[in-house]
Amino acid sequence: MRRGFKAESERRTIAARLSLGLSDLDLLDPWLYADYLGVTVLDPRDLPLEPEHLEQLLERDPDSWSGMTLFEDEEHVVVLNTSHGKPRQRATLMHELAHIILDHAPADVDVSPSGLVLLSDYSVEQEEEADWLGGALLLPEPAILHHRTAGHSISSLSQIYGISVELCTWRCRMTGVEKRLAFRKRA
Repeated sequence: MRRGFKAESERRTIAARLSLGLSDLDLLDPWLYADYLGVTVLDPRDLPLEPEHLEQLLERDPDSWSGMTLFEDEEHVVVLNTSHGKPRQRATLMHELAHIILDHAPADVDVSPSGLVLLSDYSVEQEEEADWLGGALLLPEPAILHHRTAGHSISSLSQIYGISVELCTWRCRMTGVEKRLAFRKRA
């Protein structure tokens, strides 16, 4: 990740929340944020896909994908795997929105037979940036510090923000909040 990106992400998170009238502690709904950004979010059933393709995507092999970004007529569209639970959909949508916010250019661009531009295969650095910004938007560092200081468990924090325990654990660890709290207890 490029130097200063984590701090930049935290600043972007604060700005995004302010633009939506939210505090650092409020829940940011990724679907409302997508709407605010002018990004359309679709269920695969909203696409003109053959039934066997939908069955493949949502029933036979749902773990092979989480979401994808399409770009058509100067509009970004995110298609989410609706067979996944809401916490995973929230994280996937925010990850895809992070790519859009950061103007990431995919390494590969495919065009479907109908003319849809499919953006895929971002660089490792861009994926890491989207992970970080998406996570920060869902669970900002000030919220982690506030709730963990108040004694909330990672499990309860993940429920408050509608994210997985794994994502919450990662954010708590990667922001350094857990180390700071442990240091305070020792002092």
